[in-house]
Amino acid sequence: MISGIVDDGHAVITIPFQIPNRADFPIEFVVDTGFTDELCLPPEAVALLNLPFKHDMRANLADNSRVILPVHKAIITWNQEEREARVFAQVRSPFKNFGCFAFSCM
Repeated sequence: MISGIVDDGHAVITIPFQIPNRADFPIEFVVDTGFTDELCLPPEAVALLNLPFKHDMRANLADNSRVILPVHKAIITWNQEEREARVFAQVRSPFKNFGCFAFSCM
């Protein structure tokens, strides 16, 4: 089971990132209950974590704007298991107090 808190009406969890040759690096995320395997981080965090680039992806945001998002690979701990996750480097967050969020793509 994954536990977290509710902050300003948003479910918030901490996800540990597994960084080779370093201690796990925990980051708080606002989570969408439909989470499958995508996370968003600011580009500065992606660079700091040195996450490997996979490809660019076209996306429609909730405000109906169209963007191209760089997709990176991360190994995270999810529900006590190691899991590969796609990380989108995204500048703006849909949540005023959070720069990171987890969601599901259709």
